Amino acid sequence: MEHHKPLSSHLKKQNRRTDSGGPYRLLHCSSKGDREGVLQELEKGVEPNLSDYDKRTALHLASCEGCTEVVVLLLEKGANVNSTDRWGHTPLSNARSSGHEDICKILQAHGGIDPVGLALQMPCYEIDDSEVSMQGGILIGEGAYGEVYLVKWRGTEVAAKTIRASIASNLRVKQTFLKELALWQKLRHPNIVQFLGVLKYSDPLIFLTEYLRNGSLYDILRKKGRLDPLTAVAYALDIARGMNYLHQNKPHPIIHRDLTPRNILQDEAGHLKVTDFGLSKIAQGKDADGYKMTGETGSYRYMAPEVYRRESYGKSVDVFSFALIVHEMFQGGPCYREEPPEKVADKCAYEDLRPPLSSYVYPEPIRRLLQVCWHKNPDCRPTFEEIILQLEIIQENMQHRRNLGTCSRCAIM
Repeated sequence: MEHHKPLSSHLKKQNRRTDSGGPYRLLHCSSKGDREGVLQELEKGVEPNLSDYDKRTALHLASCEGCTEVVVLLLEKGANVNSTDRWGHTPLSNARSSGHEDICKILQAHGGIDPVGLALQMPCYEIDDSEVSMQGGILIGEGAYGEVYLVKWRGTEVAAKTIRASIASNLRVKQTFLKELALWQKLRHPNIVQFLGVLKYSDPLIFLTEYLRNGSLYDILRKKGRLDPLTAVAYALDIARGMNYLHQNKPHPIIHRDLTPRNILQDEAGHLKVTDFGLSKIAQGKDADGYKMTGETGSYRYMAPEVYRRESYGKSVDVFSFALIVHEMFQGGPCYREEPPEKVADKCAYEDLRPPLSSYVYPEPIRRLLQVCWHKNPDCRPTFEEIILQLEIIQENMQHRRNLGTCSRCAIM
């Protein structure tokens, strides 16, 4: 394995190359903190992303040497904040390893990432690829990030999820992906699918989760259609408890952003578990105010209006999706299925379209809950903690009346 050469050795070699006054003078001036010299070279037309034989740019050198003024100048002149040298280090990697916190803040404010630091701070549990035979895997599905296979790991059936090359080939995206997987591995809850680890040296990138042989809620609704109200409420509680755990994660809540029937799986005991939440973004604040995502992210049919409109959003986007899923469980499938999902999302966002709530299908307590969960004002939607309390009351009333011989639909009128 190649090791990073000492900076002093690197600069000595570089100084010999810059004595002639050629374009490499930009690198020399950057490493010395000579702002005027750097400006002169840039005004001559020297590219700010010029690199040496180790692919180290002027921004790498200035960040490593703590030359704050030069770092600011280079960024103003269009230097690539995330250029990587031959060791995969970015300017932020160099600034962080050298202890220049002020420069770290500047680089991060310009979108700088530290793939080396991410890997060290958030290690994913690695599984030796010899322990898993992908060749004998059975294709069981395809998700937003790649194909899903049923394989055996140490004699246990698990789900192996492959990551598309378009994701894994992008260094920044891949490192963010691994960071979120590392977060997933720390989470433990009965209504959350368990993350097991990432295969070493796999190409494409592959990670393992527990395998739930009963399939997804989507599969259940497709086979059974409309669910018994008591079953629907029990399933709704499973989903709400899993989502409440994610939203109450410390120090930052986890927003799923793609809560759909396909991302809700059933275990052998009949309980539902939420999956693929670790692949979403992490809220950086109490309600992720100011966070944005594009309308192409997630599934249109379950997308909150503020997301489709590309506005700032918070945890309540998951509450909106949850309401549509509960609606499907009582009805047996999605509304407006003859309409393209994007058109449905557009009408929800701009015309306040919502699924109908027939009193014959939806008992009054459920109708009231759904109406507030998919409210057009995100601030008016309840938290999952509040939803759980309401569902527990509804469930208790249903069970009590069923014991008295009342039909399950009438039990919650």
